[in-house]
Amino acid sequence: MEHQRIIVDTSVWIEYFKNNQDYVPFIEDSLNLENILITGLIISELLHGIKSEKEYKLLLESISAVPYVECIYEDWVRTGEILYNLKKKGRAVPLTDVLISAIAIRYNASVLTLDKHFKNIARIKLITL
Repeated sequence: MEHQRIIVDTSVWIEYFKNNQDYVPFIEDSLNLENILITGLIISELLHGIKSEKEYKLLLESISAVPYVECIYEDWVRTGEILYNLKKKGRAVPLTDVLISAIAIRYNASVLTLDKHFKNIARIKLITL
């Protein structure tokens, strides 16, 4: 039986690494089930927020076991389409959030996020805790 795939957005990873118990149990269970996927964009955002060399090494070690998904041409095209459709509706969503959504759509994955922008993106499955 295939498990639910989940892309954990940067906002939730930050809470996880702060040991926020609203997120730790769910993420650890999902990691044990190998349900979580990570993108290069999320890795970059997490590393950007690091304050020390020690944190940097710990973060890389922690996320190295999470299955990494590549961003491909199809994701960029879908990102452009989503942004275009949002613009027609007068909605602005950061490109980073739309790209994560495009990857989630391709992998039929849900997104766990604290970012309200994702609610504006059609076809994205959100997880709320």
